[in-house]
Amino acid sequence: MIANHTSLTTPLADTERRELVDRFFRDGYAVVRGVLSREESDYLRRRTDELADDPVIRSTVQHPGYSFVIINPLEHDRAFADLFIREPIYSLVQAILGKECRFCGQTVIRNRPGQAVAHWHIDDILEYPLPEEMPRWDARVRLPLTWLSVQVPLSDITTAENGPTEVVVGSQYSGRMSPKENPVFEGRSAEPIFCEAGDVYLFNHQVWHRGRPNTSQQTRYLLQLQYARGDRIAGRCQGVTRTPALEKILGDCDPKVAEFILRPAVT
Repeated sequence: MIANHTSLTTPLADTERRELVDRFFRDGYAVVRGVLSREESDYLRRRTDELADDPVIRSTVQHPGYSFVIINPLEHDRAFADLFIREPIYSLVQAILGKECRFCGQTVIRNRPGQAVAHWHIDDILEYPLPEEMPRWDARVRLPLTWLSVQVPLSDITTAENGPTEVVVGSQYSGRMSPKENPVFEGRSAEPIFCEAGDVYLFNHQVWHRGRPNTSQQTRYLLQLQYARGDRIAGRCQGVTRTPALEKILGDCDPKVAEFILRPAVT
């Protein structure tokens, strides 16, 4: 387990970064504790509610498929945009996707009691399928990714009732879609990722996963920062849509943030 940090703002030491990256490729996720302060998490949670409840903004931020998912809040508050180059997040993502990695999306999942993306799945398509006679990819191989998510709990998700992300560790090596119920890979069944507000976890979208239903009395907040490789290999990775709202926010940001968000693909 990585040591518990308080409000990290600088890159991790090389040995710790390598350990996290190794764990990410092996298990399908890796946790870093205490990246955001409680105050930062509280602010982002409050702003999420304000955007979702604003009658003018609501229709522009609500996900078309899930009413409890807020899309691209960075268009309305620079605090959401700044996180993309926040350390140690940025250098960890670069260690996985390469130095030219860039923006490919941002959402906040705001699950009220009873809400969740509760079906077992991988995101998008199965990128490295295997024929039936091959049981798995060789564990010595680091399967490359076109994109990944950094999940940032903005509320404590420390019990099963809070609706943690559940994963089947190592299942990104299966070469198969997730079973619809009770998935097991090489003897390992679903395991929860418990986090406090401000922790982050790097997440491989090819691992079998789901959001466990929120059966608590609190709303669950999970911010997702999505990064793509710096080439044109996947449709998801074609970059940001420039809107007047986004241009206004980026005009007030650190130029490094604007450069990252608007970075074109490498041809």
